[in-house]
Order: sequence, then C-alpha cells, then structure tokens
Amino acid sequence: MANKTTNMKNKPARKTLRPNEYYNPKTKRYEYHYKDCFGKERVISSYRLEATDQLPKGKKSSKSLREKEAEINAQLENNVDIDGAKLTLLEVVDKYLNSLYNRKKLAHNTKVGYNVTVNTLKNYKLGYMEIGKIRPEHCEEWLADMKKKYRGSSIQTQISLLKRTLEYALDYDYITKNPFRRITTDRSDSKKMEAISVEDMNRFLEFCSKDKNSSHCYDMLYILFWTGLRASELCGLTLDNIDMDNRMITVDKQLQCINHTHVVLPTKTSNGERIVPMTDGVYECFKRIIKNRYIKGDIEPVCYDEKGNAYEGFVFLATRSRKTIVRSHVEEYLQNCIKRFNNENPDNPIIKFEPHICRHTFATNMQYLPPKTLQYILGHGNISTTMDNYVNVKPSDEQLSQINNIANQLITN
Repeated sequence: MANKTTNMKNKPARKTLRPNEYYNPKTKRYEYHYKDCFGKERVISSYRLEATDQLPKGKKSSKSLREKEAEINAQLENNVDIDGAKLTLLEVVDKYLNSLYNRKKLAHNTKVGYNVTVNTLKNYKLGYMEIGKIRPEHCEEWLADMKKKYRGSSIQTQISLLKRTLEYALDYDYITKNPFRRITTDRSDSKKMEAISVEDMNRFLEFCSKDKNSSHCYDMLYILFWTGLRASELCGLTLDNIDMDNRMITVDKQLQCINHTHVVLPTKTSNGERIVPMTDGVYECFKRIIKNRYIKGDIEPVCYDEKGNAYEGFVFLATRSRKTIVRSHVEEYLQNCIKRFNNENPDNPIIKFEPHICRHTFATNMQYLPPKTLQYILGHGNISTTMDNYVNVKPSDEQLSQINNIANQLITN
C-alpha cells in the first residue's frame, strides 16, 4: 500500500511502528492504513499510538490508534461492513423499512405502527447510537425506560420491529450479533396511561393562553383535551371536516409521516370514522383558527393518500412554514409548552405527558356520559377499551348538552 506519510522520519522518538502504521508530521497524528471487506483503502488516525501515551495539550480525548486497530481487525475478521456498523439505529430502521416497502404491499395500519415506532425511537439515545456499538445492556436500559411510559403491547410492537431491523443488519454484515435477540416483555407488563388532573389541565391551558411563546399552541391543545381526537386525526382535519353551523367535527382520515412524506391515511379502524361534537370552548378555538388561517405564498399545502388522491385545506399548519404537521410536530409543540410551564412554576410543575394523554384526559372527564356514547366519540372498536361492546350510536342533542355542561363544570372548578 502506498505510503504518503513516513513511518520512520519526523515521528516521536522511541516509537516502534507496526506494518501499515505511520506518523503524519503535518497532522501530528498516527495513522493506520488498511483495506475493508470490500477491498476499499481506508485510513484511521489518532494523536496517541497506545492507550498509555499522553494526549497532546488541548486535544479532545479519543481512543489510541492501537485500540482502533484492534476494533477494525476484529470487524474485518468477521467480514463486518465497517461503514454499515457506523450507521445509527434510526438510519438502519429507515433502510430496513424502505427495503420492506419495496418488497411487500403493507396495510396502512401496519405502516402507521412502524411510523409510531420510528417517532418514538427519536426520543431515545438508543436511536442515535451506531449499531456496531449497541450492546444488550443499552437495549435493557431502553426497555426499562419504555416500561415507565408505554403499554406492554406497544413495547412489544417496537421490540419486534427493532429485532427484525437488526436481523437485517446481520444479513448485510453491519454487525455480528443482534443485541435485541433476548429482549422481550409481557403485554401486561406496562405502565397504564393516566389522565392528568382537571386542575393541572386547567392550569396548563391557562398558561398556554397567556404565554407569548405558547399562545400559538393553545387552540390546538385545547381541542385535543376537549374532543378526544388522536393527534394524527387532528393533523388530518381539513376545512370541510369542520361544521361550524352544527358544531360538529367529521373525523374521516388521519395524516401520518411515512418515509419522510406526509401521507393521508384512513382512520385507525373503521370505527374511527365518526362525528365529534364541539363544546363551546372547542367551537371558539376553531373559530379563531379558521379566521386566522393563512397560507404562505398563496400555495395551499397538498397531501396525497396511497391511491394518489389529493387533499388540501388542512386546518392545522406549522406556525412558520405553513406546511402540514403530523404527530411528531404536535409532540414537539406540547413538550415545549410543558417545559415553559414548568420553568415558570418550579414549585408546582406538571408531569411530562404525550399528546395521547389528552385523549385519556378527555375520556376521564367525560366518564359521566353513557358508555356507548363515549365509545362512539372516542372511535373505539370495542367497549373493552371504553367499557362495553361497541354499538353504532351518535350523540343526541341531550348528550351534547351533557358534554357542554360537564365541560363548563370542570373548567369552573
């Protein structure tokens, strides 16, 4: 292999270099030249030859050249694709899903589930680790944290995708072992999602309405708390879904991010298609949103479903770009508002919660409604999630009045 540096001159004294090791006087770094498993020439370097060598003043600590060599040679012995081993877990999940989508036609709910897994993984350090450095103990730490926030069934779904992703990495020689191989959990081994209290909800919403950096989120968050909509359903609302005259919201689709593209999908289940009544407060929120809605450069954002049908007139748009938003945006807006609230209320903070907790809070606040009515409003497929077997009923005028009365009573308490 050609040597553009020198392995004899200008190197620190009393250092015996091995074959393919060199000292570069220009960079003052030791170098190791090698060929990867594909025959491509590569170079690694370090300011220190051995781990016991002193690091030059002002230089950031890193592994010595010999330590790096040992890792490289171990990978080469196992025919590991060194570039692949440096990919983050999120990057490999993306590659795996792209491969999967090209090979199979998957149901939209399956894609939605994968999308949720990806968005959840973005909140964890594990997602940004190089897969070649992930060890079982990292996976165990991730699992322990997940159990504090998610249901067992949700965790199982995520484990399943990550196991298959790393099997994909094994097939392509990115890694030699699957660190997720022994990771498992029970469907019942989970944290139950708990609603936040009425007091905390009201304190939080009042703060958002008055705080100059949070006020743009107030209407959106109020609607989530007082309609029970899923975040993806909220993002999928278009102007024709909002009936201001009859104070009704038609839920007939959702907006999800799949392969970095905002895609219109059917509701989570067929029962998800429903009409949700507006409380007085929700009505006022939509009134402000529609009145103040504007688009950038007279270009209406357009999204497509999987059949190529175009949709426009989305109610909720990003504050600055005026583009469509998805659940991850709602999550970001919510967490920023919670952070600002807790900074202002250090002696009485609220727990961090996700958009779906707004839905649980709505269900808890509306528990006085007839169970089947509540089931319909939430769009549950069966009452085991709400309380009874599903019956296709719509709220009556009397029940709408109940909802308003309950909402007004809770707000004034």
